[in-house]
Amino acid sequence: MSDILRQVDEDLRKDRLLSIWRSYRIYIIGTILIILIALSSYQYYLSSIKSKNETIVAEYISALNLTDINVSIDRLSELDESSNTYIKGLAKLKRAELYFVIEKKDQALELLKSISSDTSLDQTIRDLALYKFLMVQLDILDNNTFFEIIDSEHLKESNFKYLFKELKALKLLIEGDSINSLKIFESIISDENSPIELKARSKKYKEISK
Repeated sequence: MSDILRQVDEDLRKDRLLSIWRSYRIYIIGTILIILIALSSYQYYLSSIKSKNETIVAEYISALNLTDINVSIDRLSELDESSNTYIKGLAKLKRAELYFVIEKKDQALELLKSISSDTSLDQTIRDLALYKFLMVQLDILDNNTFFEIIDSEHLKESNFKYLFKELKALKLLIEGDSINSLKIFESIISDENSPIELKARSKKYKEISK
């Protein structure tokens, strides 16, 4: 008796499934097709992005390997339209470096300043540009401008926060404020998270400033 009931139950399930299939087969097939197309499109998109990024990186490396600095600058400038914002930022930083090499300091500083304020670029790239901008002008920028920039809140969480601390201490030392300069150097030395080479430099600056 139980076998008969089980067989009847299975037949009823099959009938229900067939009924659902007949009623909704167009929607079911359509949904499956949409999923397959979406997955294929996503895979193509990932492949396309990977290929594009590889091309951009190759162009960047190629520009770096050129012996003619002016041609290298021109090639790096072409990456300003790149969709890869990280490589775009690196290319701008390298251009600024090359401007210094060919003694176009004003253009280099202007470029570093623009990189540091470009919100489309990676924050690490922006902070590095700002660090270079301040370092080059350490003994030129007036105190108000320098300290207003270097004391901004976001730099306290920057990947280069210890380097910015060091710059502030050096600026104070240049201006004759050895007491506050020493305090910053001491904080760098005592901070267990400070880079080893930065601690070593701070110890040397501390000895000089005494």
